[in-house]
Amino acid sequence: MQVCDVERMIAFRRELHRYPELSCEEEQTARRVATMLYEVGVDEVHESIGGHGIVALIHGQQPGPAVGLRADMDALPLQEATGLAHGSTHANVMHACGHDGHTAMLMGAALDLVKARPARGRVILIFQPAEELGTGAPAMIEDGLLERFPMDAVFGLHNWPGVEAGAFIIHEVPHMASSDDFVVCFHSEGGHGAMPHLTTDPIVAAGLFVTAAQQIVSRNVDPEDIAVVSLGSLQSGHASNIIPASARLKGTARCFKPDVRQRLERRIHEIAEGIARASGCEVTLNYVPSTPAVVNDTACARLCREVVEAHWGSDWLVSHPISMGADDMGFLLEAVPGAYGWIGNGNGNAAPALHQPDYDFNDDILEKGSDFLAGVARRFLDNNH
Repeated sequence: MQVCDVERMIAFRRELHRYPELSCEEEQTARRVATMLYEVGVDEVHESIGGHGIVALIHGQQPGPAVGLRADMDALPLQEATGLAHGSTHANVMHACGHDGHTAMLMGAALDLVKARPARGRVILIFQPAEELGTGAPAMIEDGLLERFPMDAVFGLHNWPGVEAGAFIIHEVPHMASSDDFVVCFHSEGGHGAMPHLTTDPIVAAGLFVTAAQQIVSRNVDPEDIAVVSLGSLQSGHASNIIPASARLKGTARCFKPDVRQRLERRIHEIAEGIARASGCEVTLNYVPSTPAVVNDTACARLCREVVEAHWGSDWLVSHPISMGADDMGFLLEAVPGAYGWIGNGNGNAAPALHQPDYDFNDDILEKGSDFLAGVARRFLDNNH
């Protein structure tokens, strides 16, 4: 991109950062995106897909295959603590995961692709809401995304703090975990703390569940597989001498393989039901599957690496461990071959992590990310004519 275009995209990114919106509330963000798309000169803009999702089309010079490029738009419920001039103007809402940067990188790619259109085919730009809830991608798919805008492959890019700014990580193995949430509630009649024999105790049941749930991975999952079961909330009672009527736990289960995912869900059900029988409590369990694992297509991952090597050299391809974090890009990659890469956000070990109040997207990587996305689209269309 020319210097003026880079400055324009940085200004656009910072505007998005100043006015963040939570998942499913991205109305003004979507309006800003649509307005910029019209200014950039894409051929078609389709709004309100799966909520506040936007799809834009860029037609090549001749008919051919279709390639999708996807970015997320939503923010997080955090109070920003960066002190930056372009900091969030909305209390307790901020772009703490770089979705403002992802949106700006995709917009920069759109600008590039409009100025120098692909020789053939078309590019489908997907600006997706509600990634943080894991509901945005499936909502757009349910609303006809893939039928209305069929694509032969889909690609995306996520920033990664701590990795050298502008370096790329392209995995061939599943690299972001599936994510499922569950709520377990043990119920009893409640009673006096001095007379526990007259009732059942949901706190004891909850304690047994905590211990047993932490044995699922070590005793029910192959050591060569990777899985996590974590409990993040336990709520019960209010007084030292009252046995409460309920105890409520919230947790998450994450892994990389569909069969392991099913096993985790089954064992959590079995453990909750078994402890309820053993303790004499009743139990309710709400298990909510969220996002599948992010799994790159091998050929698409190779194409991404070829783009990096051709543009900047192989030294800009680096290795990095996979993540137990989740991303609903997994839904798109289940339906369409593609790849989801990471780009370093910089600052080494001192880098503020994603989902932290002192995080900010690094504008220095915006141009490189845009060039990568545009380059991937062009190479895919050229290779698959």
